[in-house]
Amino acid sequence: MSSFTVTTTSSFPMISTLLKRLGAVFLGIGFALVLLEILARVFHLGSGGFWEPNSLYGWRNIPDATGWESCYGECAVYVTINSRGLRDREIPYEQSPGQTRILFLGDSLTAAMQVPLEETFVKVIETRLNTDAGSGRWEAINGAVNGFGTDNELLFFRLEASKYRPDVVILAMYPSNDVENNSRELELRYGGQEHKPYFVLNEANQLVLMNFPVEGTDSFSVRVGTFLKKHFQLPRFVAQVLSLRSDVPDWLKPLVSLLGGGRGGQADAGSNAQAERQGSICDEEYTPEIQQAWTLTKAILKQLRAEVEATGARFAVAVIPTSVQLLSSQMQPVTADGDWFCDRPHEELSSFLDQEGVPYLDLLRPFREHVLAGGAPLYYTRDFHMNSEGHRLAGELLYQFVMEKLAP
Repeated sequence: MSSFTVTTTSSFPMISTLLKRLGAVFLGIGFALVLLEILARVFHLGSGGFWEPNSLYGWRNIPDATGWESCYGECAVYVTINSRGLRDREIPYEQSPGQTRILFLGDSLTAAMQVPLEETFVKVIETRLNTDAGSGRWEAINGAVNGFGTDNELLFFRLEASKYRPDVVILAMYPSNDVENNSRELELRYGGQEHKPYFVLNEANQLVLMNFPVEGTDSFSVRVGTFLKKHFQLPRFVAQVLSLRSDVPDWLKPLVSLLGGGRGGQADAGSNAQAERQGSICDEEYTPEIQQAWTLTKAILKQLRAEVEATGARFAVAVIPTSVQLLSSQMQPVTADGDWFCDRPHEELSSFLDQEGVPYLDLLRPFREHVLAGGAPLYYTRDFHMNSEGHRLAGELLYQFVMEKLAP
């Protein structure tokens, strides 16, 4: 009996020592994480992590999220997402009497987290309209979400944005990837998002919604990942790094799943460049996949227009070019995957919009004229998004467009 007692008593110091060592390890890990979080905030590390999976649209901005957006060292912008998931100030569904509302739909080129909110073209046009018409007469709402295709934008308008009862809806299209985003086959081929709703055309050429609602968007791991990205900068940096990896090791995949590293702020264009192209929207002869993607995109545009006009609002399109397109065709460099930053997508889209009688503003020509005349750069050098000057010019051009084509 005494022997048993001695053995048990002698084990207490061992257990105590083990617990102290474990405590020191966890304390060290905690200290390291706090230090890394501080460094991530001080140096504005992490970009594009302001999103969470969503069963209705595939993903959306995290309501009430805040943090720093960086673009490869070229910008550092403190971003605030409002309580309804818009990259905008707090905006009620109800419209003030005598007010005219413009709702913008788009992807990261319109969400524009790379510039302060008041410098985005959405707010530039709002300021210009109110300067001319009297303060508060016009309200411009930024309904854009990073990575959205026209299919996401149709669902977002149908299920959420229409609640704002806008008078005008302007769809900001980025042909560089929007057409591919709308095609399930091309979206997956070029590293896009698998967990999103998508449309197909049936034999009667009617849109059929698939993978809706998206499953698994409210799992425990999703909620944990969303919480971490909403409140901390370091997880957004980790998510960005993971999203830029072309081959994620198996041991990292649980972390990718937790933080959602497959859809980040650079997903709009960056993912498309990671795969070898098998046909392009600039080819003289479209491959069947590209032709089908265009057919689907046009059908989605028709449906979006119909649903917008059914609410009593006017529908229009703004077409945003890439930075490479701002050079003339004779000056464009040939890229490794072919010179696909061409004018053809704009010509295809313009022809369709003319045929349908949809008012539109193509920014390609005025942007190109600005650059060739020696104007200030409109895009960041390493980041494909517009800088403040690009948004200023886009806002001024959109202001003129609204006054001429859409003002009541």
